[in-house]
Amino acid sequence: MLTRILVAALTVLTLAVPATAQTLFRPVAIVNDSAITGFDLAQRAQILVALGFSSASADALRNEALDQLVEDRRKLQAGKRIGLTPTPEFVQRGVEQIAQRSSLSAAEFQALMNAQGVTDQAIQDLAAAEVIWIQVVRARFSDRVDPGEAEIDAELALLDQRGGFEFQLREIGLPLESDGRTAAESRALAEQLYNSLNQGGSFENAVSQFSRAPSAVRGGELGWVAGQQMPAALLNALTAMEIGEVSRPLDIAGGLSLVKLEARRNTGTPEAASPQVRDQVRTRLINIQSARLADGLLQEMRRDALIEVR
Repeated sequence: MLTRILVAALTVLTLAVPATAQTLFRPVAIVNDSAITGFDLAQRAQILVALGFSSASADALRNEALDQLVEDRRKLQAGKRIGLTPTPEFVQRGVEQIAQRSSLSAAEFQALMNAQGVTDQAIQDLAAAEVIWIQVVRARFSDRVDPGEAEIDAELALLDQRGGFEFQLREIGLPLESDGRTAAESRALAEQLYNSLNQGGSFENAVSQFSRAPSAVRGGELGWVAGQQMPAALLNALTAMEIGEVSRPLDIAGGLSLVKLEARRNTGTPEAASPQVRDQVRTRLINIQSARLADGLLQEMRRDALIEVR
C-alpha cells in the first residue's frame, strides 16, 4: 500500500513540480515558519485530480495545489495564534463536511481518496485547516455577524414560499480550466451543453465525456436534495424548470455546474415558526455573512505572510 502511494505521489510530483524540486521531502515553499514539502504538494495535487480538477497544464495543477497549501498553512497559523489546535474530533467533523459537498459519506470519501493514492494524513491536513478556519472566523467576527430578527423573518418567508420540496438531481461539473480549455472556453462549452442537452442530447454521454465532479462515477447522480439546503440561485432555477430539463450553467467554487432535474416532490410545508427552524436560518445567515468577511481576512493574511517559494 505504501509503495503504491509513494509511486502515485511521485508520478503527480513529476508532472507538477520542476525537476529541481523533485526530492520528495524537500521544502518547496515556506509559509512564515511552516514548510510545505514536495510530498505535501504531490498529495494535494492528487486530491485535486480525484475531486475533478483537470488541466493539460502541469503548471496549473501545481499552482492550484500550492496556493491551497499556502492558504491552509495560514489558516492553521491563525488558529494557533488564538490557541486553537485541530483535535481528532474537529478533524473528523471536517472530513465529514468535505465529503458531504461531494454527496459522499466520510468513509466513502476516504476510500475514494485512498484509491487515488492519497494518504489519510493528507486528508486530515485538508480537513484540519477547514475546521480551524471556521473557528478563527467565528472568533474574529462573532460581534459583527449577528442576523437580526427582521432578516430571519425575511428568510423564513422565502422558506415558506419554497414549501417542503425536494429535488432529484444529476450534475455535470466543469472546472474553469480543464482538459486544455481556458475559463472562457469552458463557459462557452457549458452554454453549448445547456443548449444541446435541452434539445435531446444524451446527459449520460455528456457526464462521461465532460464532468470532472466526484459524482461523475455515478453518472452524475446526486440523489434527493432538500430545497431548504440549496443556494437561492439554484433553488429558484429548479423551481422554474420542467422535469427532465437542464439548468443554465451555474457558478460554483472552481468551476461551473449544469444540473438536470430528474424529479420533484413535496414533503410538506416546513414549520417556519419553530425555534429549531429559526436557529437553522440564523446559522445559515451567519455562515453567509462570515464567508464574506473571511475572504477579506484571507487577503489581509496573505499580504502579511512571509512566503518563500523554492
